[in-house]
Amino acid sequence: MIASTPKLAREPAPQPDLEVRAALRKILSSRQFSKAHRCTALLSYLIDRVLSPEQAAPPPEHEIGVAVFGRDRMSYYTGDDPIVRVQAGRLRQRLAAYYADEGASDALRITIPLGSYRPRTERIAAAPLRPAALSPVLMFRPLTCLSPDMPAQSFTLGLNDELGFRLYRELSAYRLAAVEIPALGVIKVAGTHVLEGTVRQDTARVRVSLHLRCATEETVVWYEQFDSAGDGSITAQEQMAERCVQALQRHMPV
Repeated sequence: MIASTPKLAREPAPQPDLEVRAALRKILSSRQFSKAHRCTALLSYLIDRVLSPEQAAPPPEHEIGVAVFGRDRMSYYTGDDPIVRVQAGRLRQRLAAYYADEGASDALRITIPLGSYRPRTERIAAAPLRPAALSPVLMFRPLTCLSPDMPAQSFTLGLNDELGFRLYRELSAYRLAAVEIPALGVIKVAGTHVLEGTVRQDTARVRVSLHLRCATEETVVWYEQFDSAGDGSITAQEQMAERCVQALQRHMPV
């Protein structure tokens, strides 16, 4: 008696249709397509058509105009009404924009080749992740007021606020740390520079002294003073901050 050979359990076959429909749902829910009703309807119809076992051939333009855009079957003439060609062009543009942004990491991509209304699917290999290069760091220590009177103290507080805002806006290539920092020589993060200084005021003028130092090397790389006859107003604070940041930009290490 011959022993029967046990049957090996078959692994479930892949179901590409489900992957395509999942990719379609993700596309249709994206920002590019959520309000683009005609492109949504056209893409959905073309995918349904290509996944249908009874409809192997790509749909003709006339059929798309009738089925998707409600054209009258008897009076619709594709030579006079280019709606399908126009919407297909817009669909291709939206798909390209989607895969350049929200769908950049999608493994399965859907495209509509030029000259055809048959969708094409393509599997994209995931690109290896690369560590992002960190931007250099600029640490801003709020300026110290050396004058004891209240107007000078108030001007310094406002100037610190204006400087922090302009440093963030104008020096976008740097990661800005606008916080209190330790004393000279204890920062060991490569590429870190520290901006600090003082404010003095007398009856005739305000003097702002700024210096930029490399924290890891403990060296001063830039030092400058700015005088103003400002009245301590917000406008005077803005103008002084603008002068300081413009001068700093010319000396920041690349």
